[in-house]
Amino acid sequence: MENKKILFTGWYPNPVEKYKNVFFQNLIFAIADTGINCTVISPVSYMRYRKKIKTIPRETVHTTPAGNKVRVIYPRVFSASSKQIGSYNTEKLTEKWFENGAIKAAKKIRKAGEIFDAVYGHFFLYGGLAAIKIGRLLKIPSFVAFGECDYESQVQKTYGDLTSKDIEGLAGVISVSTKNAKKLDELGIFQDIPVIIAPNAVDHQLFRKLDRKECREKLNLPLDKFIVGFVGGFIQRKGDKRLLEAINTIDDAYVVFAGVPGNGDVPPSGERVLFCGPLEHEQVPVLLNAVDVFCLPTLSEGSCNAVAEALSCGVPVVSSNLSFNDDVLNDNNSIRIDPNSVDEIRQALILLKDNISVRRELGNKGFQDSQELSIHRRAKKILDFISMAGRGGR
Repeated sequence: MENKKILFTGWYPNPVEKYKNVFFQNLIFAIADTGINCTVISPVSYMRYRKKIKTIPRETVHTTPAGNKVRVIYPRVFSASSKQIGSYNTEKLTEKWFENGAIKAAKKIRKAGEIFDAVYGHFFLYGGLAAIKIGRLLKIPSFVAFGECDYESQVQKTYGDLTSKDIEGLAGVISVSTKNAKKLDELGIFQDIPVIIAPNAVDHQLFRKLDRKECREKLNLPLDKFIVGFVGGFIQRKGDKRLLEAINTIDDAYVVFAGVPGNGDVPPSGERVLFCGPLEHEQVPVLLNAVDVFCLPTLSEGSCNAVAEALSCGVPVVSSNLSFNDDVLNDNNSIRIDPNSVDEIRQALILLKDNISVRRELGNKGFQDSQELSIHRRAKKILDFISMAGRGGR
């Protein structure tokens, strides 16, 4: 697809939220580095940012580490809180306003005479459904990344049941896991639409093996303690409290938490917690290389970026035995546990604490497998799919 132009829509980093959906940005940067001309439409909410919205430009240009340019447009939109009123969720208004803002920006692009070869929406909500409508408007093939953790509680609860009319013109779906692809099959309306499975991937220039001692010193962590790492939101789904409960029952074991609490949630705390708070994206590999084990007892994911990042740093991984991890984790590169079982989490951590050789073996195997999870390989796979499906292939 050399010299082609792709339009993207979805939540994207901005000056107020520097790392919002940074994984979407990483993918676009990797695509731009292949020679594709990339433009992003990312509506921003007056209600969410309030006075800070003035610091977000209406249009700007981002530069990839390799020096390629990505144009970013930030239309202004309204948003509503998420409240369930009977069968109606008010968040559907936010989705509608997002779509309208993105479509309005696309109309300006059309009026200016710009021509794109495809449009790509990041997740069905706040990206994908807008991309499908933009595809119909601009008469170009549209593609959606299905990365939601759970279709029922996210897409269906917010938007309602998708219909054939909603996805009219959709040329293909990039599913982040086999689990999500199976959900598309169950829905029926996607049976004639090409689907590929492309798990989330990482930038190996950032997420790589680093010196453990140096990383601990940078984070002011003790050099002689067994430390478990957690990266993710401090919410019930991710399992920070379950991990802490397990840690509190293991002699001489400590934990570091990188993330922020969700609405109404509180960060984990206690004498075993050596660090708890947000980290710059560039600091995450430092934390991962500083810990002895990475543990994420998550209940639901589309495809977990944090797990892929830990594998890429050569850290032994303990995570969920549920199907969303099946494309990335196996019995040779991780220990998989029932994420609801504090005892299983505890037993896995004790095994790794007491067996350096097992830690080393899992870390090495995970690192080897992680080489398949390159953001550049993923970008190429997606571009090949867009090229094929955009021509009507399967």
